[in-house]
Amino acid sequence: MYYFIINPRSRSGKGQEIWDRVKKRLDEGNLEYEAYFTQKQGHAAELAHQIAALSIPCTLVVVGGDGTVNEVVNGLVKTVYTHITLGYIPTGSGNDFARGLGLTKDTEKAVEQILAPADIEKMDIGIAQSNGEKRYFLISAGIGFDASICHEALNSGLKDFLNKYHLGKLTYAAIALKQLFLYRPCRVDIRLDRQRICRFPRCFFVAGMNLKYEGGGCKFCPDADHADGNIHICVAGKLSKLKIITMLPTAFIGKHIWFRGIEIQKGHVVEIISRRPLPVHCDGESFGFRDSLSLTTAREQISVITG
Repeated sequence: MYYFIINPRSRSGKGQEIWDRVKKRLDEGNLEYEAYFTQKQGHAAELAHQIAALSIPCTLVVVGGDGTVNEVVNGLVKTVYTHITLGYIPTGSGNDFARGLGLTKDTEKAVEQILAPADIEKMDIGIAQSNGEKRYFLISAGIGFDASICHEALNSGLKDFLNKYHLGKLTYAAIALKQLFLYRPCRVDIRLDRQRICRFPRCFFVAGMNLKYEGGGCKFCPDADHADGNIHICVAGKLSKLKIITMLPTAFIGKHIWFRGIEIQKGHVVEIISRRPLPVHCDGESFGFRDSLSLTTAREQISVITG
């Protein structure tokens, strides 16, 4: 049985067009499926929870962007999800979930991957916790400068405008320059696996990665493994703002790690304490402002159709 959760408004309405093509292929094959369209923020989580609660072994396919994937996983974890196989047809502007798993962005090929999977892998589900609150993620969670970009992008009309011209990725570049000018780095302390402590007197951001990419293709942790039970972190510490501008383009090919001031670490439990509340994101979705953040992985992995 196939269930589809579709965000028709993703990439400024492109989601509906892509779903129409998917539906045509399903109907031509006389396949049994049910389709549900998101109507508001948080709706994908509600739908995913309801589907998982049926306890029917099935393939649950997300037709949307990284934010829709995030909502779906936050719905699945509210009940048993081991009978669910997750599929994905990307329609967003960032598509880091697809990029990190080697999934095609070609709609017709993506449908065929789901109908006849070449590979199904187990994947860690990340958990971000702060002050008794919890949010789950599959791609990454970050605190600081990178999260400030996500926060503004969520409320920016620029993203919708650029998506219409297939230039959605430029949203993050434009907002990054603005946020970099405004951002004030602060002291951040990180404890790995409740043992080793790393201190950063001047820190721009900490990106906690489950996959290699975030922010529309920034390869912040080139060695990140989505099934090893670790959170891989990229810390931008003692760097000038000019160096940050120079470093960020190299992150798209993973060469930022050669910059002095960039540190790569990993741990089963990553605890972050900052001198002041900083913006936090999970898969590009806001998790508010926090001065403490714990990152780890869930006990149960999720089955995902991969490329």
